[in-house]
Amino acid sequence: MHGRRVAIVGIFGALSFLLTFIEFPIIPLLPFLKFDPSDSLIILVTMGYGFFPGFFTLVIKSFLFIFRAGDGGLIGILMNFIAGTAFITTLYLLKNFVKLNNWINYVISSLLTGVVAYGLNYFVAIPVYTNQPTSQFVSNIGISLQLFFLLVLLFNFIKFFVDSSISHFLLKKTKITSFAQTKSEE
Repeated sequence: MHGRRVAIVGIFGALSFLLTFIEFPIIPLLPFLKFDPSDSLIILVTMGYGFFPGFFTLVIKSFLFIFRAGDGGLIGILMNFIAGTAFITTLYLLKNFVKLNNWINYVISSLLTGVVAYGLNYFVAIPVYTNQPTSQFVSNIGISLQLFFLLVLLFNFIKFFVDSSISHFLLKKTKITSFAQTKSEE
């Protein structure tokens, strides 16, 4: 990466980390799933500069987040990192190889990320964090596994679709794509 891109990745990674302080649960039954707008800047960098700058922006945000480690601790950071990677990978592949409408790309990427996040929650995060099988945890909070799946899918859809919408708006208003294309041609 050129020096300008490295600087942009660093700046957006740090700004993305700062946005993690704005977090709130959006599904009352699963208060540990919290929305924050930090991934919108990672999506912005991915859409404007490509996969690797977006990925490294995510790495910087995740590294800085280790020092903040909220309620979810390292498990939450790992989950966010893997979900973010799944999202930007899917989005980048759809944008560059399938070439669908951006809004369709956002929907597909959000849904696939929800499925990945469900698998991670089911097999890794909940058993490690609660020290009990996911089925027991889910029954303890009084919902079925099917409802749990739908809620995790819904949360991730909302999170990544809203983050994508913010990025889409910022891309249009800031013209970062034309700046990125101009600089990459130099």
